[in-house]
Amino acid sequence: MRSGARGRVLQWMFLGGCLAASFVQADPACAVETPQLRLQVPPLAVDDKSIVLVWKKPADYAKVVDYRIFMNGRLLGSANGYAARFSPLAPYTRAFYAAYQGDRQVRVSPHNYTVEGLRPDTSYRFSVRAVYADGSLSASSATLVQRTAKPSLRCDITRHGAIADGHTLNTSAIQDTIAACPAGGTVLVPAGVFKTGALFLKSDLTLEVAEGATLLGSERAEDYPLSLGYRLYPYSTTQRPPSLINALDRNGRVAGTFRNIRIVGRGRIDGNGWVRASEASVRDDTGSELPQYAFGTNSSYKKLGILATSQVDQAQAEGLSLNAAYSQRRSSLITLRGVENLYIAGVTLQNPAFHGLMVLESEHAAINGVKITTFDANNADGIEIGSSEHVMVFNSFFDTGDDCVAFGAGTGEEARKQAPQRDAWVFNNYMRRGHGTVVIGSHTGAWIEDILAEDNIANLTWIGLRAKSNNLNGGGGRRIIYRDNAHRDLQREGFILTLDYSDVNLLLDYPPATVPARFQDIQVLHNSLEFTPDWKPTPVPMGPKREMQVVDFKALEVQGDVKSQAFHERVTVDDLLLLHTSSIKIDGLRDGVLRNIRFEDYAGKGEALVVSNAPGLRQESVLLPAQP
Repeated sequence: MRSGARGRVLQWMFLGGCLAASFVQADPACAVETPQLRLQVPPLAVDDKSIVLVWKKPADYAKVVDYRIFMNGRLLGSANGYAARFSPLAPYTRAFYAAYQGDRQVRVSPHNYTVEGLRPDTSYRFSVRAVYADGSLSASSATLVQRTAKPSLRCDITRHGAIADGHTLNTSAIQDTIAACPAGGTVLVPAGVFKTGALFLKSDLTLEVAEGATLLGSERAEDYPLSLGYRLYPYSTTQRPPSLINALDRNGRVAGTFRNIRIVGRGRIDGNGWVRASEASVRDDTGSELPQYAFGTNSSYKKLGILATSQVDQAQAEGLSLNAAYSQRRSSLITLRGVENLYIAGVTLQNPAFHGLMVLESEHAAINGVKITTFDANNADGIEIGSSEHVMVFNSFFDTGDDCVAFGAGTGEEARKQAPQRDAWVFNNYMRRGHGTVVIGSHTGAWIEDILAEDNIANLTWIGLRAKSNNLNGGGGRRIIYRDNAHRDLQREGFILTLDYSDVNLLLDYPPATVPARFQDIQVLHNSLEFTPDWKPTPVPMGPKREMQVVDFKALEVQGDVKSQAFHERVTVDDLLLLHTSSIKIDGLRDGVLRNIRFEDYAGKGEALVVSNAPGLRQESVLLPAQP
């Protein structure tokens, strides 16, 4: 593909945050930058033997083909070489580009590197240089100095009586281990299956779920005491139960409540939420087995749920309506709230009764190399990030029952009192199943802003970039960059910005917004969307009787709320290759730009571009297919 928008210097760009944590004895300057490269260590991405490096691409990155990483002045290796050999996503990336017209798709660029085999409590000096297509190197980034941690005291849960038989309830033994483990220590879950109810973490602690270990959620509602749960927002009327793993303050405090929490390891955290689907598992793009869970709803949860059934039944017995019980009283897998400095890496997350990982009102968080397999459990988002700042998600695999990475910031008029969701970086991920890859909303009340999503691969998800809200939620999203992402065989729209979103599980327990939502300053730059010849669309429920129908979803749709005079503003789509796709629809956009749009083997019905209610729309080099 032509470089198009790739080489442009963006006029606005958040820089993100990185704060070294004292309990791993990281050096204070964990991020350095030059006009060309910004090299940093994600929050808490350091232990006694390894350091994780990430860097921002230079302004002229269209000419960059690789990066070289140096330690103490000597070459360690290249980003491409490291990703091919060690990244958990390497088999998926190879399979994606080997299939069909992979040579036409946008090529994602790895820009993360884990340095291993280091000595404890030792300082190292790192730098990175870009490699250009002609073999020349960029100027070096400024040198980053980072110290490894001292060895952590390991607190084995079996020493407090935890039994790995998959049946014994170990909540007290594990919670006692957490309480007894000193600041800077590591609570170790060794190999075996440990059943437990809700667990509560504390500051300055690492939870390590070792390879071969499973933390298995209890199937009983009483093991997730409602009194220890939380309300999603201050104005929410319904208390949610705690998740399987939590950082929640019992006094309701939020900001700065916790600090320096790590969840790491190669083991599994299983919420025990739903039964396996009839097919039990599938073979993914690489031939590996993926679990499949039953798609339960509020009408079928009794037959298909495990923990979900117990919790919804308990809530109804207490007098809640079915809608409120189902939408508010199922436990998520992990809920971390009010954490400053958070690192989650390596673990596999699966089968929650509700959502997967929730990061709320937190600052300086990094999620690295996580595998989330929740497909097709109802509402089983991969990662939800709400009203937080300085967050990065990278090198992770998603096969989810709802959105892969979703951002939220409150609902309705009361959300104006909340802090926005601000400054996030989502890169180098593989999104397989899921409702959307990177999702803005639908909880948009306090605004979601300054999001950069780049160098991700999406295969079989419903939608790529998904921005969704309505006139109840208010606020919106702004300053979003979605660039250099490759998509194949999506189930619905390729990219959508809509103010016509509705939720069948909506509990309207908040005052609606007085100003409708909208999306502003969105840049969709250098992306590709491909459908293979043997792809078949998935039928969806449509109409009053919710009958399953095949729908001609759009490759790109920008839908405002014209009746309420809520128009999206300043949306730019530049350098987009559409292979065997449907059409583009624009309705309710002010001052938009369509530039360098190319259709090949158009597969839509009717005109390829339909525009209405779009004052100020500019079209430059939009190559439409010939109509029959």
